[in-house]
Amino acid sequence: MYQFQHEVQRKEKIDMVYGILFIVSGLVNIALQFAGGNILNGIVSLLFSVIVLHYGLRKKFWAEIFIKCTVWIHIVLLLMMFLVIIIK
Repeated sequence: MYQFQHEVQRKEKIDMVYGILFIVSGLVNIALQFAGGNILNGIVSLLFSVIVLHYGLRKKFWAEIFIKCTVWIHIVLLLMMFLVIIIK
């Protein structure tokens, strides 16, 4: 299907935002695992994140879906944490 140039650029910008948010959430997750003393889990998580990010940059469908779902799960969890803090 034919896409206009501005549609392609918009999709690339959205994918870039998801990629940045995935990297940030992955780094926070890994830092928390290292701080908790789970060095092996942190290394495995880092390796898995790098592999998924690699395939996401190669535009594999499953990796893009995984990245988007992971980012949305982290956003929902962050909102839930804020709600708990406000209610408390």
